[in-house]
Amino acid sequence: MPNGYDRNWVRLCAAIDGFRLRYKRWPTRIRLFPGTLRNLREDVFTPESFKEIEEHIQFVPDDAPVVAEDDLGGRYSYGDEGFPQAEPDIDAKTWLGVVPDRPAPDWDDIGGGSTNQ
Repeated sequence: MPNGYDRNWVRLCAAIDGFRLRYKRWPTRIRLFPGTLRNLREDVFTPESFKEIEEHIQFVPDDAPVVAEDDLGGRYSYGDEGFPQAEPDIDAKTWLGVVPDRPAPDWDDIGGGSTNQ
């Protein structure tokens, strides 16, 4: 399970990659917890980059652990299925055309750093 500041980006990509691998098409929406969406929008991506993501996929705040879906009934849940077992022909990062572009937090400045002196 990813645990870095961009962990929700990794989970989003895993859901999209799993969907692409299974169905050979792209999902049209992602269901995810509201806090996960907020993290992606506010902590991981700049507004410009987040808008680029939204040009490809619709986000639906829901009680769901990052689920990629489409209108044809396709579904891949990162929360239920984890990381896909293979790489798709085109990965989510390439399709979305963005990478996390907000600076990683300095954990020492927010109290999460080591106490070793």
